[in-house]
Amino acid sequence: MDSSAPSVRSQMAAAKKRIGRLKRIDRAAVFVITMGGIAVVVAVLGILVFVAGEAVPLFSSAKLTSMGDVRVPIDLQPDRAEQLRAVGIDEYRKYVYAVEPAGRVVFHRFESGDLASEVPVPGLGTATVTSSSRSVTGHFVAAGLSDGRVSLMQVRYLPQYEGEVLKDLTIEVRDRGAVALDNTGRPVRQVSYLEQDDQKFVAGLAADDEVAYWWTGSDGAENRASVKVDAPDRITHIRVGRNGSLLAGTDRGRVYHWVMEPELRRADISPVSTTAITALEWMLGGNSWVAGAADGSLTGWLNAPFGSGNEAVMAKAHTFEPQATPVVAMALSGRERSFATVGRDGAIVLRHQTSERILAVLPPAGQVSAVLITPKADGLLTLGHGVLQRFALDNPHPETSFKTLFGKVWYEGYAKPEYVWQSSAATDDVEVKFSLVPLIFGTIKGTLYAMLFAVPLAVFAALYTSQFMDPIYRSKVKPTVEIMAALPSVVIGFLAGLYLAAVVERNLVAVLVMLPLLPLIGTAGILLWRLLPRRVVGGLRAGSELALIIPLLLGAIWLSLAVGPTVESWLFAGDARLWLTSALGLTYDQRNCLVVGLAMGFAVIPIIFTISEDAFSGVPASLSAASLALGASRWQTAALVVLPTASPGIFSAIMIGFGRAVGETMIVLMATGNTPVMDWSIFNGIRTLSANIAVEIPEAPHASTLYRTLFLAAALLFVMTFVINTVAEIIRQRLRERYRAV
Repeated sequence: MDSSAPSVRSQMAAAKKRIGRLKRIDRAAVFVITMGGIAVVVAVLGILVFVAGEAVPLFSSAKLTSMGDVRVPIDLQPDRAEQLRAVGIDEYRKYVYAVEPAGRVVFHRFESGDLASEVPVPGLGTATVTSSSRSVTGHFVAAGLSDGRVSLMQVRYLPQYEGEVLKDLTIEVRDRGAVALDNTGRPVRQVSYLEQDDQKFVAGLAADDEVAYWWTGSDGAENRASVKVDAPDRITHIRVGRNGSLLAGTDRGRVYHWVMEPELRRADISPVSTTAITALEWMLGGNSWVAGAADGSLTGWLNAPFGSGNEAVMAKAHTFEPQATPVVAMALSGRERSFATVGRDGAIVLRHQTSERILAVLPPAGQVSAVLITPKADGLLTLGHGVLQRFALDNPHPETSFKTLFGKVWYEGYAKPEYVWQSSAATDDVEVKFSLVPLIFGTIKGTLYAMLFAVPLAVFAALYTSQFMDPIYRSKVKPTVEIMAALPSVVIGFLAGLYLAAVVERNLVAVLVMLPLLPLIGTAGILLWRLLPRRVVGGLRAGSELALIIPLLLGAIWLSLAVGPTVESWLFAGDARLWLTSALGLTYDQRNCLVVGLAMGFAVIPIIFTISEDAFSGVPASLSAASLALGASRWQTAALVVLPTASPGIFSAIMIGFGRAVGETMIVLMATGNTPVMDWSIFNGIRTLSANIAVEIPEAPHASTLYRTLFLAAALLFVMTFVINTVAEIIRQRLRERYRAV
C-alpha cells in the first residue's frame, strides 16, 4: 500500500480548504466593494435630494387658513370702498380700527369683535366724514370732511407687558392737525395722506377733474396747488406717493402723474387701459404703482430712466393675470411687495408685484368693503356687512418664481428688463433680485477663460513629455507637475488677488503682448534647436532642447515687459485702460477674468496634464513604431497617430478639468470683484455659483428666501457637474469605439 496516498489526500483537502477560503474572501471583497459603490451612489443622491429639498419650498404657494369670522359693527358702505379706506390693525393683532362716516375712529378687539374704544375725529365740528385713508406704514390716517377740510391723525399702540408676556395695548389717536384743503368748502370726495422725513403731503379730490394738493416743505412752510386732468377725463382715484408724487386715475383708463420738483409738475400720462381705472395704489417704496381697470386687467408701472439724460418716465413693467371682475380695492403688505386685489364679485387674489405670481385665491363670498394685510404680513382680513373674516397667512417666499430666478425682470430704477442678482439693499422697500442667470453665466465664463489658458498648455505639454522627452527627464517632470495640484487653491487665489491682479493692471499691454509672443518664441526655439549642428546636439538626451527654449521664453517675458510701455504709448495713447473705456466702451476691473483665467488655469493644469500624459503613454508602442517605419516623422506620428488614439483619455482629462474649474470657489472668490455682470469682456469681473454660495451663506437667515435660493444654486452646480461628466463619458465611449481598431 502506497503510504503517500493519505498525504496526497490531505494536501488536496488542504488545497480545497484554501480555495474555498479564497473564494469566500473573494465573494466578501466583491460584496464589500459593491456595497461601498452603492453607498457612494446613495450618499451622492442623498446629498442631491437634501439640497434640492431645501430649494423646493421656494415655489410653494401661500397658505390662507381661516381663523373664523367675528361680527364688528362697522359699516363702511361697500359702494363707497374707493372713498372710505381707513381700516387698520396693530402688529400684535389685538385691535382693528376704522374711520366711520359718522365721524368716529372705532377700535374693535380682533379676537371677539367687541368694541374696545371710540375716538371722535379731531376738529370735526359740524362737518361729516366724506372720505378717509390710511398709510401702509406708520398708521397715518386722514379723514376728508364735507367742508373741504382734512383731519390728520396717527394711530399709535403702546404695548403693556407683565414680565415678558404681552397683556394688552394702550391705544392713542394723535391729532396731526387739520388742513383747509379746499378754500371754497367743497366736500373732499377722496383723500390721500403721507408723511415722510417730517414733511406732510395731502391730496383731496375736489371735483370730477380737479385735485387739491397741500404739502409742507423741508423748512415747514405750507404750500398749496390745484391740478386738473385733461377734458373729458374724470378722476376716479387719487394717491400720494414718495416725495410727494401724485397719481390720478381716470374713467378713460389713463393715469396722470405729477412730481414735486420742488413745485408740483405734471410728469407724464400712462395709458393703462381703455376702460375706467377702478383701483390704484403706490407700491412699497413709492417708486412704482399698480392699477386695476373695469375690464379686470391689472398692470404694474414704474419710473424707468430713458434717453441720454436718464429722465424718468412711467413704463409698464408688469402685467398680472386679470381678475374675473373689475378690481375695486387693493391691500398692500408693509413688509414686501405682496398685495391683495378684490373683485366686484368679492373674490380676493393675493399676488406679488415683482414675481407676478398668484400666491393664493379666496373665492367670492359676498361684497367686501375693505381688505387688509396685517403689518407683519402674517394675516389677511376682509370686512363686509359688519363681518370680519380672519385668515392666517403663510407666505414665506412670494418674490420667487421661475421668471425671477431664470428670466428677465423689469426692476425699479432699470431702463429695461434684466438679469440681476442683488440679495441685499440699504432699505427694506427695495426689490430683492435673485436671478441666478448672472451666476450661471459667470461660472461658465470664468471656466471657459481658465480652460483657454490651461488646455493647450497641459495637453501639448503632456504630448511633448510622453513622446519626445527622455524617460529620465520625464520621471522628474511629471511628479513636479503633479505636485502643483497639491498647492491649496486658497493660496493661489490669495496670490492672484493681492499680487497678480496688481501686476497685470500695471503691465496690461505687456501681458497682452506676452500671450501670443510666448508660443511663437517657444516654437522658434524648437526650430532653432533643429538648426544646431548634429555634432553639438546629437549626443544629448531627448528633451535637452528645454535648455534653449526656457531662456528664450524668459527673454520673451523680458521683451514683453520692455516694449509694453512703448506699444501702449503708440497704440493706446499712453493709457490702455482709458482707451478700452473710451474706444470700446469696456470697463477694466483690477480683479477680472484675465486674472481668473491665469490663476484658475494654473490650478487646473496639473489635472489635465497628468491624465493626458497617462493617455498618451498608454498608446501601444507598436502603433508609433509602425508609423515611424512607414517614414512618418515623430511629429507626424504624434499628431496623426498618438493624439487620435489617446483622444478618449484627453477628452476625459479636459472634462475633469472643466468640472474642477466649474466648482472652484476660493480662486474665483479672491481673484475677482464678485460682480454679477453678464459681459463676455475679459476685463470685467464675474460672480460664480460656488463663490456666491461662499459669500452669501454666512449672512442668510435659516429658511429665508436667500437661504433656499443658495441651496437652489448648489443644486444647479451639482446638476451642471453631473451633466458635464455624463456627456463627457458618452463622448469618451464613442471615441474609444471609433479608435478601438487602430
